[in-house]
Amino acid sequence: MSAQLTTTNNTRNLPTLPIREAERAGAQILAALDRLGFTHKDLDGRLFTVCFESAELWGDSWASFTVDVGRLYHFDVLALASQKVKATLAAATRKDVFILTKPGLVYAVRLQPAQPAQRLPKLAELDLDARPADPLSVPLGVGRAGPVWRSLPDLGHSLIVGTSGAGKSSWLHTALAALLTSASPDLLRLVLVDPKRSELTPWAAAPHLMGSIANTEAQAQQALDALAVECDRRGDLLAAIGARDIGGYNRRAADPLPLVLCVIDEVLDFAGNRAIEESQKTIARRGRSAGVILWAATQHAAAVDGLPRVVNVNLTTRLVFRVADGNAAQVAGCPGAQNIPQDRPGRLLAKLGSGPQELQGYYLSDDALQALARGLAGNTATGLALGDLECDLVRYAVQDLGGAFKVNTLARAFAGQGMTNRKVAELARRWERRGWLTKPAHATDSRKITPDLAALAGLTG
Repeated sequence: MSAQLTTTNNTRNLPTLPIREAERAGAQILAALDRLGFTHKDLDGRLFTVCFESAELWGDSWASFTVDVGRLYHFDVLALASQKVKATLAAATRKDVFILTKPGLVYAVRLQPAQPAQRLPKLAELDLDARPADPLSVPLGVGRAGPVWRSLPDLGHSLIVGTSGAGKSSWLHTALAALLTSASPDLLRLVLVDPKRSELTPWAAAPHLMGSIANTEAQAQQALDALAVECDRRGDLLAAIGARDIGGYNRRAADPLPLVLCVIDEVLDFAGNRAIEESQKTIARRGRSAGVILWAATQHAAAVDGLPRVVNVNLTTRLVFRVADGNAAQVAGCPGAQNIPQDRPGRLLAKLGSGPQELQGYYLSDDALQALARGLAGNTATGLALGDLECDLVRYAVQDLGGAFKVNTLARAFAGQGMTNRKVAELARRWERRGWLTKPAHATDSRKITPDLAALAGLTG
């Protein structure tokens, strides 16, 4: 080709196949134009030929070739844009070719049919077995190209907004469920602020929690003050070894620091409390590099401007569910969120460093959520690890199946209590990950109840 193929910002990491396909199409176009007689000699013997002044790849489906009309001689743009030329180029490339003549001359080639965008599901149940290997992965939802997860450090400080019933709380629970069941307390610690006293209580016994959930304004101030002090302490540690962020520090330090996630539900309930706002500012300014990440949630999108400015601008990730009106959507940073239908709970616009993308947020059933929370509580000195039905399943496996956790048999035995093959299989996978069930040596073998699981169910063996 006579021009170097370039790619747009969103195509620079494409595999080589569409790039080679575009280069081949460009060469075929020039060869076809030569055969049509557009290459010729002038009276003085100089050779004039059609050349491209630019060639660009757009996604993996389109390439455009802009003709250098300044090099044309004896031929005008319309001669190179005729139906005969178009048909010849389509035959030469065996692809759809479109010709644009304003403001110059461009041949656009469809490399392959565009893949139809997937419709978003109405509901997206979280499947923790399908999560990425990174233990700090956060499930954002299902997009038109499939599941969307982001690592917690990449997500950073986040604003989570949505009216009552829009799905904000469900999203928070799925995010915490994914993080707390994959990241150990050595890797992730948690600070929860819940002025409603009921929203975040399922995680009250998680071993990751630093202290108790802060419910009152005084408790919130104490928790956030301590976190601001921790940001400063970590900043001194980073400076002492010349590390720019927690990642660099942990690669070099003998005693790595865990990330700290601070979740404040209804953050605007504390608007006007100067002490709390000063701590929020410290966390927003210095927390991310020190490994302290702030998630601020609220129902009152239109009042987000009431947050301290330094806090607002540092909440760079925006997860916006349905809001009341266009002004609220604009203030929250995702225009259009006011148009999310009321019959689509969990639907959100996610602004992840670029323009908002529409997602269907994940959810967990109340039973699944409580089971996960109880399992986490079982790793602490307090709290029951198993519910009554779960204990019954274990007892049946020990007493009637010789300790084998047979999914189909258990599902049939407890069908009257709402257990299905899928539910029992999901429970088995979760318990196997925790080491409560043995991993079968062969696909036809059954998992076995471990002594730890038997003890949690109140059995001696």
